[in-house]
Amino acid sequence: MTETTKQNLSILTITILIAVSVYVFINFIRPEMEQRKDLVNKINETQEKITMLKDYQAKFNLLIQNYQNLGDKIEMINQALPNEPQTAQVLATLDAISKTTGLPLNSLNFNTQTKDNYEKLNLLGIKTDFNASYDTFKVWLGEIEKELRLTNLNKINIKVVSSPSSLGKKTKTKSSSILQFSLDLLTYYQI
Repeated sequence: MTETTKQNLSILTITILIAVSVYVFINFIRPEMEQRKDLVNKINETQEKITMLKDYQAKFNLLIQNYQNLGDKIEMINQALPNEPQTAQVLATLDAISKTTGLPLNSLNFNTQTKDNYEKLNLLGIKTDFNASYDTFKVWLGEIEKELRLTNLNKINIKVVSSPSSLGKKTKTKSSSILQFSLDLLTYYQI
């Protein structure tokens, strides 16, 4: 073989090898590289989603912990503003306060009301009357104020039943006079 033929064969062999290399690259290596690139992108997206889910889980656990920490406060709110009138509980509370202060109630009436200017609240009206000195009444009313249940003094009427001078006692203060108190109290509950 001549030198020219050898060079031509070398060039042809090199050209064929390059063509085969390009063919192999285009048909086998390039799709694998693109698939690898897609897989890397999917892995990155999945890692981001996992990170977000971990963040959400941490926030969820924090919210659960906060809710559990606030459980006592939520229970207090439910006691202050219950879902129903709980007339028996109000009666028991008033009875306990009356026994503690030594102030017997002459009468006690309950009625439920809906007030237009309160959207999500109903009212439990309480009417009561009793005879007591002013000081005893102040103690009784102070105990009502200390109660957790929301209670408003809506209306009060006070009449003098007996004064110390009519009982034959000589005192300079009017606090020992026996007064008749008629009260309208309101307690609230949720609709």
